[in-house]
Amino acid sequence: MNLDEYRATLTRSAVARPENNFYHWLLGTSWSKFLLLVICVYLGTNLLFALAYLTCGPGAITNTKAGSLIDVFYFSVQTMATIGYGQMTPVGHWPNSIVTFEAFFGIVYSALTTGLAFARFTRPTAGVRFTKVAVVGNHDGVKTLKFRVANDRSSHIVEAQLRLWLIAESMTSEGERYRRSVELPLHRSESPVFSLTWTAMHSVDESSPLNEYLGGGVMRSHWHLLITFTGYHESLANQVYARHVYLPRDVQQNATFVDIVTVLPDGGRVIDLANFEKWVPNSSDKTAGEYL
Repeated sequence: MNLDEYRATLTRSAVARPENNFYHWLLGTSWSKFLLLVICVYLGTNLLFALAYLTCGPGAITNTKAGSLIDVFYFSVQTMATIGYGQMTPVGHWPNSIVTFEAFFGIVYSALTTGLAFARFTRPTAGVRFTKVAVVGNHDGVKTLKFRVANDRSSHIVEAQLRLWLIAESMTSEGERYRRSVELPLHRSESPVFSLTWTAMHSVDESSPLNEYLGGGVMRSHWHLLITFTGYHESLANQVYARHVYLPRDVQQNATFVDIVTVLPDGGRVIDLANFEKWVPNSSDKTAGEYL
């Protein structure tokens, strides 16, 4: 099997099972889109069953007006939900056959939507927030890339780990393009307990692969930074994951984050998350407070 045949086989395999992608979309989409889809399918299927009852002719459903779509629609809702008030009943072979199929469909649809909703509720999420931009400024006289991470929940995340990757498009001496992944070392990539905020830093010195990409250029614009976060959530009693991507336009050079730590007169410290996203053009580093 040559390379083209192998790619064609992979394509056919991906196309043959679209339900896998749809299932993951149902788990990952927002609650508003999920509920809107559930409601639209519910109303749409009831409308289809109502049209099927109309095709059975007058008298197929007792106590309904002849040709009334709204009456048979309400009958369909009662049938699918297995309510059975008793005022409207099917008469004849075909109406009862449709009722049989609709009752089965209602049971299956209710089970599927309940299972999907339960899977969405029980899926553990990290509740970790990243700053929208990363900044590049001086830290102890060294050019340093920085980004912030915050714990949006009151519970702690133990054994937290951060990893920073440079994903860049490169070219071989033969002129072939390929994508390479290089891990960039952080000043501190682990924390025993992550409860508040974390300022992650990477020194952009001569040995850093990121140094050549911050200068711009055509090829150098095809790169991004990938951050992965892992840890054990105390409240969920489960491992949680989070990731974030910084595109070249999200990296602000010659900038620093606004301080989020305020020192009180009595020596206490208060963290102001209102400044979590704020940054200012400044080559000197004034970032304070890695309060984990």
